[in-house]
Amino acid sequence: MKVQVENNFYIESDSFQFILKEYTGNMTKEGVPTFKTHGYFPNVSGALEKFLTLKIKESTATSLRELIAEVKGIREYIREQVDF
Repeated sequence: MKVQVENNFYIESDSFQFILKEYTGNMTKEGVPTFKTHGYFPNVSGALEKFLTLKIKESTATSLRELIAEVKGIREYIREQVDF
């Protein structure tokens, strides 16, 4: 399984775990895209929590109120992606 979460972020899985990866924009000499692994998780929820943490760390909020609003927005985005 390989599912795009947002832009360059993907969740992949094998028979044991879920892996949060980010496309680096680079290719190997052989032309294979390279990815940065952000973690290995026992479930999809863990991978999505890590994604949330990474997005929070990118925040440019200057107040707690702004940060909370951004976190709510990111959580809502994730919820929209997984609700069907």
